[in-house]
Amino acid sequence: MPIGSRPVEATISAPVIKQRLRNNCEATALEILLASRGVESNQLILQRQLRRDGPLDPQGDGAEKIWGDPNFGFVGRPDGGGTAGGFGVYPGPIASLSSRYEMKLRSLSGRPPREVYRRLLAGDAVMVWVGLADGPYARWRSPRGAEIEVNLNEHTVVLNGIDRRGSLSVVDPLSGTRQTWTKSKFETMWRLLGRRALST
Repeated sequence: MPIGSRPVEATISAPVIKQRLRNNCEATALEILLASRGVESNQLILQRQLRRDGPLDPQGDGAEKIWGDPNFGFVGRPDGGGTAGGFGVYPGPIASLSSRYEMKLRSLSGRPPREVYRRLLAGDAVMVWVGLADGPYARWRSPRGAEIEVNLNEHTVVLNGIDRRGSLSVVDPLSGTRQTWTKSKFETMWRLLGRRALST
């Protein structure tokens, strides 16, 4: 590559790993992200090590419903079941857990999509929170009184490449497959989960 030129495509080595529990896509995506940097881990151990928040199942109804805050820890049951089937976790607790494996993850949450693409072109895999659909949405209060509103179709995948046409290489823990997404598809799904992301 000529001096001063910028890469226009990149592929980051990242294994395809299928999630073993109904709701542990985040722990599985973290295992994939760590593996992209040569760090061995196991999704079930990562899930057990994740900070939890709130009761296993929602308590109360309507405006009185109390459950966890995914910004503080994993909410619900990773293996499903209970009265609500479980939910998930957001970037903060995932980033905290990664530090136990001597991996400091960069937050790209709230940043424009071009920042995600820059990280990929720099050789960094990116874990992103996406909406598999626009809802359904649910609301409750955390044990600390914060109002929580979530898209129940929350999911995480790992972006591990971008080509000259702008297509993205995606590792999906839910299906255990490697996929190709357009930027438009990614940006729409990413927006549904508030543009949350972490990169190596």
